[in-house]
Amino acid sequence: MKILLVYYTGTFNTRFLSNRIADMLREEGDEVDLHEIDPSKKYRIDFSPYELVGFGYPIYGFAAPRPFLRFVRHQKFPKNLKGFIYKNSGETYHDNDASSMFVLRRLRRRKVDIRNEYHFGMPYNIHFRYADDFVKEQLVYADKLARIMIYELKHGIQNMSKRYPLRPRFITWSVARLQYIAGDINSYMYRVYKDKCISCDKCIRECPMHNIYRDEKGEIRFRHHCNMCMRCSLRCPKDAIYIGFIDNWGWRVNGAYNLKKIEAMEYKPVIDENTKGFFECYYESFSKIDRRYCEIFGGEPREYHPKAKSTGMVTKLLRLLFRNKDVREQ
Repeated sequence: MKILLVYYTGTFNTRFLSNRIADMLREEGDEVDLHEIDPSKKYRIDFSPYELVGFGYPIYGFAAPRPFLRFVRHQKFPKNLKGFIYKNSGETYHDNDASSMFVLRRLRRRKVDIRNEYHFGMPYNIHFRYADDFVKEQLVYADKLARIMIYELKHGIQNMSKRYPLRPRFITWSVARLQYIAGDINSYMYRVYKDKCISCDKCIRECPMHNIYRDEKGEIRFRHHCNMCMRCSLRCPKDAIYIGFIDNWGWRVNGAYNLKKIEAMEYKPVIDENTKGFFECYYESFSKIDRRYCEIFGGEPREYHPKAKSTGMVTKLLRLLFRNKDVREQ
């Protein structure tokens, strides 16, 4: 089968995930191409050679990023093209369930047949940094979910319901509209700490929107079409970028994750039935992946003890913001 994975990436989690999925598909004998969306341009690509297209993105503010939506809106698709969605975020709360709502609307209007969607957990680039041992567990379960995804796609097993539940639909509908303009507004507060900056220009070279530049005096400046992907602040070698209200709330994360190195680490489970606080959502999602993986490929899943329904991600983030609560509790 000839397959295309087309994706948008901010801090390269989606690129890592897309390459991993592509490798697995090639192991199955498929011909796979990858296309990383350039958000600074308007352009079209040819989908006609492909039997199946995967649409990948990181979740920003409970929705698909604005550049991803713009790309989809600008495309012309062959009639009845078959596709699937693979998305990722730093948490697996159900508040994110409807993040593809606007994407699906655009794709289905263009007669793209989307019947499958998969939510992968990947490390945060905002709020707080994840420990490497937990990131290793995320990667282990990302591999399992990718295997499940490939099996279901190959066997025509649909996993999407006709409509998302009301709560996540409302959250996506309301928060996404703010998120889509937040970067442009927040960028008026961005600045570089001159006492830290080493003038390597890494932020200028890597900004996907070409939002960072040097003025006539050689000073680093920021334009006002930012997606708040956090690539500049995460990957700055000297942690020299002030990122507006993200800094004010203590949510800036600096230091890129070395996913290749983490992938090679010895795996020791971190999440279990005693996990509390922000990470408790992973107990449910990892257990669900375990059970489905064992149904398909055999083996015994980890024992799962259902908990009382936890508070949603929105509530957790509000607690973090207004109470300065340590969400790393395990």
